[in-house]
Amino acid sequence: MENKLLHTPVLLSEVVKIMAPEPGKMYIDATLGYGGHTLELLKAGASVVGIDQDADILELAQKRITGSGLSANFTSLHSSFASALDGDRLEPSKYSGVLMDLGVSSYQLDTPERGFSFRHDAPLDMRMNKDLAVTAKDLINGLGKNELIELFSTLGEEYAAKKIVAAILDARKTKPIESTAELASLVARNVTRSKSHLHPATKVFQALRMAVNTEREELKAALPSAWSKLTSGGVLVVISFHSLEDEIVKNFFASLKDILEVSDIITPSLDEQYDNRRSRSAKLRYGRKA
Repeated sequence: MENKLLHTPVLLSEVVKIMAPEPGKMYIDATLGYGGHTLELLKAGASVVGIDQDADILELAQKRITGSGLSANFTSLHSSFASALDGDRLEPSKYSGVLMDLGVSSYQLDTPERGFSFRHDAPLDMRMNKDLAVTAKDLINGLGKNELIELFSTLGEEYAAKKIVAAILDARKTKPIESTAELASLVARNVTRSKSHLHPATKVFQALRMAVNTEREELKAALPSAWSKLTSGGVLVVISFHSLEDEIVKNFFASLKDILEVSDIITPSLDEQYDNRRSRSAKLRYGRKA
């Protein structure tokens, strides 16, 4: 039996309502993942180009879509969304919608050897595209004191960054920090979150993942490119899971002159948050092109 979480795209009904798929319309799913959002667009008769930089999950999504019998209107691209949207593979002013569902996928979190999660003991990796040169292990063991403090404070918004970095530097004197379990244990020994449901290492792992995959830089580059692909009346939908990403999206929409409609934050219902705990931090914003 397949993992139910693989079939649980965040804010699915909201995305479908906003994007209003129908036969003849064309969409870009810039973060395909396991294809949950794309399948709903295809079921409505629309055509979809699905982009993902993770070759493993792209293959899984292709198999899932083929198995559903809906592959005739589907095209896949193995690429980061910034590269795909900025290149000439996708025509400008052609698409009725672009979806960007940011962050790490359930598949990546649940595949131990990818090194994204502290729930499994695995090498510190965290690369969404395995062709990237730098891993989380490289950053943890290669960055200096001030660089690590800046990383955890900015991308992780970690209040105990200085204490955690001191412990990392001390541990590195003996041997490199190489596994997710090593790092998670080290952080847990030095951080107390008595009033939080988060694991003590959550923010550190988040910061490393965002740095390894240059997620903020990719998002800033991709947003104007995505907007350029939209036809008049087309909609750009972005789901973020981090306040820094949401701020980038909010500021981008505020900067546009040719915007017809822009949303406030849309969040998952309480029922969805209960059923899918990974949806709890999700924030959706959309803008419609004039």
